[in-house]
Order: sequence, then C-alpha cells, then structure tokens
Amino acid sequence: MKKANFALVPAVALLVAAPALAQAPTQWVELEDTAQVAAFNSTVDQIEDWDLYDAAGIKIGEVEAVLGTDATTATALVVDFEEAAGYVDGDVIVPIDQFTWEANRLSLAIEPTAAQQLELWND
Repeated sequence: MKKANFALVPAVALLVAAPALAQAPTQWVELEDTAQVAAFNSTVDQIEDWDLYDAAGIKIGEVEAVLGTDATTATALVVDFEEAAGYVDGDVIVPIDQFTWEANRLSLAIEPTAAQQLELWND
C-alpha cells in the first residue's frame, strides 16, 4: 500500500508544477533599430513612433518598440495606447499578427477589452 502512495508523489508534483511552467512569462528582446521587420517591410527605426488606428480610422496610440523572442525576429510591437480611446493606459505588448498595414496606416485588429488582457511592457 505504501508503494502506491510513493508512486503518486511524482505525478502529483508534475500536476502542481505544470501550471507554473505554462504561465512562465515570455523573455522579450528589444530589437535593434537596424533590424528588418518582414511583416511591414521596414526597419525597427522606421516603425517606432508609427501612429496606430482602430478599424474606424481613429488614432488609438503609437508604436514604442519592436520585440522578439530573439534579437532578429520581430514577434510583437509595444503600443502606447491613448487612454481616451478606451484601451489600457500604458505600454502593452501586442502580437505582430494583430496588426495590418494598409493605405500607409497601421491598424489594430483587437478591441479595447482584448487589449486589456495583454502583457504590459516595462522597459
């Protein structure tokens, strides 16, 4: 009977540790100004300070930084949202696939409530 209890210890430990491992924060790297961002065919230096618009064409913020999980691959933009637009006040990390570039304008595909769930950037 005691052997069965000891056999459960590793399984229980794994179940307890799994949520903590799954929630480990992404280790972000800020890309250099000269790095190319393929999604927008532009350099980081060109992208930083771009204005950001919602689907209605209203300015909702601007790009503060370009991030990646390594120093060469852009996977997110840091957006400084304008509080009046209903988005969270502060610098927010938004996955790069949530943006579109059309008619010389950067637009965001997510609503203010979804943006409030995203990670904040503390540089």
